[in-house]
Amino acid sequence: MDYTPHISLVGFMGSGKSTVGKALARILQRPLFDTDSLIETRKGKSVVEIFTGEGEEKFREYERQLLLELLNAPQPAVIVCGGGTPCFVGVMDILNAHAVTFYLHTPVDILYARLKNEAAHRPLLQGKDDLRQFIEELLAHREPFYQKATYTIHTAGKTVGEIAGEITA
Repeated sequence: MDYTPHISLVGFMGSGKSTVGKALARILQRPLFDTDSLIETRKGKSVVEIFTGEGEEKFREYERQLLLELLNAPQPAVIVCGGGTPCFVGVMDILNAHAVTFYLHTPVDILYARLKNEAAHRPLLQGKDDLRQFIEELLAHREPFYQKATYTIHTAGKTVGEIAGEITA
């Protein structure tokens, strides 16, 4: 039997995981699972509402449970993880055991440009006075987890098609 593992995308919010994931799923003709969207659908609440009402720890528990379910599915899929997903409860190790993981490495300047007007939709960005500094600090904390990915793709100056091409090469 030919085994083709899942592909999982990790990286900071705003790194292009969802957009690249859609392109990959189309190219590879695989189902696409975006953990944030699936949790919102299953819980009937936005990520912001879950963070506010139940807390980040509960949200991370939902993520972990969902990933275990997705990674045990027999059909290979493209799994897009939320920015913080790989940083909790050994999740990156779980991902690496069941998928080929790709870290979409994106410079702080690009992340800042993409995120500066999105605080309303991203709970961790709400109420931050110095968004650039917050991104730098949180990325520095998360980088060691992201770097555990099977492969790192540097996204600066590349189109979605070029990034997807590197992943499928």
